[in-house]
Amino acid sequence: MEKKKPTFLRRLIKGKRGQSMVSYAVITAAILGGLTVMSMVILPRMLDAYNNFTASLYFGINMPIP
Repeated sequence: MEKKKPTFLRRLIKGKRGQSMVSYAVITAAILGGLTVMSMVILPRMLDAYNNFTASLYFGINMPIP
């Protein structure tokens, strides 16, 4: 009797040689993608808040009445 060759699906299930590399790549991509999106959302707001703070600070410093 001749041995059956493993099908592609069985090789995927049994073959775990690259599993850690794939999971590392997926996790790294998720973290970098999340940080990129969050920086696009949060960074402009932080810069605007910093600008408002310095403007109000200079306004307080330059007031004629102490």
